[in-house]
Amino acid sequence: MATIVVQRTSEYLNRIRNYGVYIDGKKVGTIANGETNEFSVSTGQHLIYTKIDWCSSRTLNFDSSDNEIRRFEVGGFKHGYWLMPTAIFIIILSYILNLKHDFEYLFYLAIPIFLLLVYYLTVGRKRYLNLTEIKSKPEIALL
Repeated sequence: MATIVVQRTSEYLNRIRNYGVYIDGKKVGTIANGETNEFSVSTGQHLIYTKIDWCSSRTLNFDSSDNEIRRFEVGGFKHGYWLMPTAIFIIILSYILNLKHDFEYLFYLAIPIFLLLVYYLTVGRKRYLNLTEIKSKPEIALL
């Protein structure tokens, strides 16, 4: 048996939701924010992906040999950690400037951010999560 180690980055956007971990199309467990989990797989070729609601990561193909440890890292989409706070800041600043100085155009700066979020929730839903294999020197699991 080989061991698959999946570590999840700590992030703001999906902090309270768990990601499902799927190996060969079957859900083998979940992973919480900042957590690391291990899963056992048989030797041979496998597919792995992670999923949250209707969004997922790309499917990665990997080979495992007996007593091998393969490491993967999963997190939200690129730059997702700053999109929502930036959009909220722009909306609040726009509201304040509109009340104080009748300046109403700053709100439009938040539109590209929301369009990017809409992209990742619709057309780019299979890229919402970023799953990558952590390349390191081969390790042998101790029995």
